[in-house]
Amino acid sequence: MFRIGEFSKLVRVSARMLRYYDKCNLLCPQETDKFTGYRLYSAAQIPVLFRITTLRDMGFGVEEIAEILPVFNDAAQMRKILERKRSEIYASIAEEQLKLDKIAALSGSFEKESANMVYNAELKNLKAVKVLSLRENIPAYKAEGELWGKLGKFIAENKIECEQGGYSIYHDAEYKETDVDVEIAVPVAHSGKSEGNFIYKELEAIENAATIRFSGPYEGYGEAAEKLAKWVEDNGYVMDGILRGLAVASPSDVASEQDYLTELQVGVKKV
Repeated sequence: MFRIGEFSKLVRVSARMLRYYDKCNLLCPQETDKFTGYRLYSAAQIPVLFRITTLRDMGFGVEEIAEILPVFNDAAQMRKILERKRSEIYASIAEEQLKLDKIAALSGSFEKESANMVYNAELKNLKAVKVLSLRENIPAYKAEGELWGKLGKFIAENKIECEQGGYSIYHDAEYKETDVDVEIAVPVAHSGKSEGNFIYKELEAIENAATIRFSGPYEGYGEAAEKLAKWVEDNGYVMDGILRGLAVASPSDVASEQDYLTELQVGVKKV
């Protein structure tokens, strides 16, 4: 039998962690000397300790480890547990990468003047536009690309003559995390026969539309929306319609996202 300090040196796990595992009932001393109160460990406990530290290093928490240890030798069970943990880790990596992307975008924004990215807001009279549209509820805003893929495929299969640009229209009354009502549309030279959710229609004219253009990646939306909102307030207007985005120069038009050009449009009226 080994005292906690001796055992700690053998297994290269601190006495503090051994006491913690004891407190959590993951690895309790084999015995406790009734005269001295010393925790005593045995060599037979070393494989169990190594399982604990291995699972800990994989990212399993104490409660999870306690549930796993009894089935550690069950290969089928362990495969399921490890595959689930693998999926969790990949999801975590994706979330962390998104954070890194946002850090990079914000860092880059400090390296160039805001005026180079966002143009002044304008009040415009927008004419009606003939479009082919596709409107669906999608899991989240980032899934909008899937809609564009569907619409692009339909256009190609039916050899539809389209004009430059494309609209993204957000129909929900407020921002939603999930189940987002989004419509996309492309201008067309001539209306055709609608099929299913692929609808030929006319986007109504907007006599008074507050608009603002921004160049570069779509992450510039936030700054553009802020400037548009300030212009609306400063000029005594309130929003009177659905916010939509017009891709003046989109991925199908230019090679680099730095060359994207997007215009936000919303109907307004005087207070």
